[in-house]
Amino acid sequence: MSSVKLVFISDTHGLHHNLKLGSGDILIHCGDFSRRDSLESVEDFARFMARQDFKHKIVIAGNHDWCFEDQRREQAEAVLRDHAIYYLNDSGVQLDGLNFWGSPVQPAFMNWAFNRERGSDIRRHWALVPDKTDVLITHGPVFGILDRCRSGHRAGCEDLLATVQRIKPRIHACGHIHESYGQIEKEGILFLNTSNLDEHYRLANSPIRYELKYQS
Repeated sequence: MSSVKLVFISDTHGLHHNLKLGSGDILIHCGDFSRRDSLESVEDFARFMARQDFKHKIVIAGNHDWCFEDQRREQAEAVLRDHAIYYLNDSGVQLDGLNFWGSPVQPAFMNWAFNRERGSDIRRHWALVPDKTDVLITHGPVFGILDRCRSGHRAGCEDLLATVQRIKPRIHACGHIHESYGQIEKEGILFLNTSNLDEHYRLANSPIRYELKYQS
């Protein structure tokens, strides 16, 4: 039996320097690390991640991280690569014998980065997720789990929920809905909403740490 120490963060919006992350095996950011949405802010975030005491770092973008979807995309992705950070965009990586898959897309709301219309538009992204996925990382939550906005509206994605129920990852980690920070286990899947900022964009929530045990 092997184990890996995971630390999850999300929706830091430029306040990453105020986090106390300690150490572990894999540090995962579930998107929305930008505040000013500039290449300079990506550089600052990448330098911060590179300094952290983890063997591996994984990052996906979020709806605020426009650099990663507009004409600056190649430059922004190169910044993360240059700092030994795995950037996932409908893609995966195997680390320490575990399969990680990440996607920044979320159901359309107003006009943000990585917005996709519900139905066939967003479903084509979830169709890419491999059946053998141990840790699924998306910016937005599934429908009905850690997705309730302050208004009471459920903002999660129904098609993502169907995908998670089909592939049954050990962990599904997200952010995006700041006011639904927390964790819950359902049907053998650990669901995490790892938003570090609350709905008023104050740093209010701690990183989520989890030791995942698995057969190597």
